[in-house]
Amino acid sequence: MEKKSMRCIKIVHDPAEVRMYRTLSAFFRFVGIFACENLIDDEYGDEVDWVCRIEKGSEEAGISLSESVTAVLIEMQEQVSVEIIAILSRIWKLFDQNDLVRSSYAIDYFGDCGKTYIYQRMEKALEAFEEVLERLGELEQSQNEDFQGNVYIWAAKSNCRRRINEIYTIIWKAIINGLYGNESEKSGLLKKLFGHHYFKISEIEKDISKILKMDSQFYAAYAILGFAKEIEDDYMVDSVEDFRQAIAIIGEKSYTSYLQYRIGRYYEKVLSDIKPQKMEYYKKAVDVDWHNFRGIYKIAVYEQDEGNLDKALELWKRLLDILQVKQHLPSLQPIECAYLYKAYRRLGFLYNKAKNYITGIEYLKKAEKVYNNSANEDEEKGFYPWMFGSEFVLSDGVKKRSWEVYKEAAKEKLKIERTYVEIVDASSRGNLREIHSEYVSYLA
Repeated sequence: MEKKSMRCIKIVHDPAEVRMYRTLSAFFRFVGIFACENLIDDEYGDEVDWVCRIEKGSEEAGISLSESVTAVLIEMQEQVSVEIIAILSRIWKLFDQNDLVRSSYAIDYFGDCGKTYIYQRMEKALEAFEEVLERLGELEQSQNEDFQGNVYIWAAKSNCRRRINEIYTIIWKAIINGLYGNESEKSGLLKKLFGHHYFKISEIEKDISKILKMDSQFYAAYAILGFAKEIEDDYMVDSVEDFRQAIAIIGEKSYTSYLQYRIGRYYEKVLSDIKPQKMEYYKKAVDVDWHNFRGIYKIAVYEQDEGNLDKALELWKRLLDILQVKQHLPSLQPIECAYLYKAYRRLGFLYNKAKNYITGIEYLKKAEKVYNNSANEDEEKGFYPWMFGSEFVLSDGVKKRSWEVYKEAAKEKLKIERTYVEIVDASSRGNLREIHSEYVSYLA
């Protein structure tokens, strides 16, 4: 039976097949369709509107990612009308031609990197979203007002504006904080940014209202609006209410997990003194989806800080159970790498605190191995070259491949020196002289 609209899909893939997953999930979220990730052999979660399976080896089948996405959209005709698939296909072409997968990826993660080249790439991403926004406006004008597929156009327009505001805010803060451009350029950079890229959130609200008028149960509309409002300081409280609206429509299902997490993050970052509410939502995020490693991380830190060390130990190992499967794969992503690194470090700290220095140092060395991981740098299959490109660029006056600039920025965020200090301290306390001598030399 044909569904009125597609609101949530599940993408099941082999851990190594991350390119197709990232492409599909970025596109579906762009058009307002929740995309839940499952790994093959670990399928879980609640019922969704449609399940997409990416088989092992599919990325080596000689079919481009663009063709693969088109094939997936054709398969979806079992669930929605041909007209809706046609409009999704037209949006996909805009998304693909303007490379919005890369324009969308890990923007916030690299926001404080201080790398001029990365901020310049963000400016290119701004222009890409603005180009697509203009084309989407033209596409909207060519449709009948009562066409159900308009919800995906409006969601895509809203996400374009949300991303533009997000990148705008990151670049603005980087300029103000001296991370991008020198002092003599600051005024000109800010003026150019404001004059070319600023717009009000009310423009997003207009399209969100259209979506909800046509389909009051299209819960992604509330999620998009909440994400957009998080960027605006004056709207922070309202963003929580939008997430709650989405959750109320969805119910206690696994795919509310990330929204619960974002509410918890709001209480942590904006109302940092309200600890009970923060933990309530982090725990809800993990209760509905035990694979939410971000939520597990937050709870583990809390339990460790509260002195509940056995509980913290259990949670750190649970986080490792989720992410270790990807550790040595070319598909390992920067954010996954960061959480793995932090989990190993925290475990090392716990064992050292218990005076089990040999085990503690073993975990700290595992953190070091994550830091030095190079599997995802492979030019043919590595995540970094695929996502960030392999062209030669100048960064801080040095010629590098573009992905190397991002890898360097990601590694700097991990602050390996702190791990070396912890190993030196633990080896000194445990009288492990060879290890102590080796790691002292790293700090020299």
